Amino acid sequence: MPGQQEELERIGGQYLKPTPDRRVDQKFLDCVADFVISRLSGQRVLELGVGDQVWTPKLLARFPDVTSVDGSAGLLAAMEKKVGSGRWTPVVSMFEDYRPDRRFDLALATYVLEHVDDPAQIVGLARTAWLKPGGRLAIVVPHALSLHRRLAVKLGLAASPAQLGEADRRIGHKWCFTWFEMEKLLLDAGFRVLEKRGLITKALPNSLLVSCSDEQLRGLAELGLDLPIDYAGAIFFLAETK
Repeated sequence: MPGQQEELERIGGQYLKPTPDRRVDQKFLDCVADFVISRLSGQRVLELGVGDQVWTPKLLARFPDVTSVDGSAGLLAAMEKKVGSGRWTPVVSMFEDYRPDRRFDLALATYVLEHVDDPAQIVGLARTAWLKPGGRLAIVVPHALSLHRRLAVKLGLAASPAQLGEADRRIGHKWCFTWFEMEKLLLDAGFRVLEKRGLITKALPNSLLVSCSDEQLRGLAELGLDLPIDYAGAIFFLAETK
């Protein structure tokens, strides 16, 4: 059995050399990141995970001081080739172990809580160890009630929409949240929810979306902002420490 670090680097390699269906997710992420970052403010920013290599450059274009924490040294090294150093600080650490010298105005946990062993612990650390009083936490996760997950149930491919599939397991997913489960997680940790939105309309799996153009995928991402959160492919929460 591979050790924890070896497994992190294995998963990291899949982000750096994406399959065609993973590229669909990365194109969706580009749209999601633009929307989410436009809702944020602050000076010192903490990014949890660099994964698909989409968010960090966009954060640096908007904020003066960005720290990115990731358990994969390989993913951080690849990002450093893109953005350099200076205003960006990479930290190789498990989220659970990270304790900064100074607290942040803003923390982003985008597409990471579905990977961790204990999401409540990570959200709790954001409030107690990472954010200043009045600091804000932005979360994006895949949504358990997505249309494509509902369709899988109707086709007899899954017992419930939240069931993890092979694609989930391949990239290390351990959880799939409904929007009301995520809201409860934040409230239980002592946050006040400022905003919640559905993101992306995804009626089919990525394997059937690979032939879509960038314009079509962007249209599906934008349509997700107009539909009820119950059917969204991903969900966004912005919360504030009390």
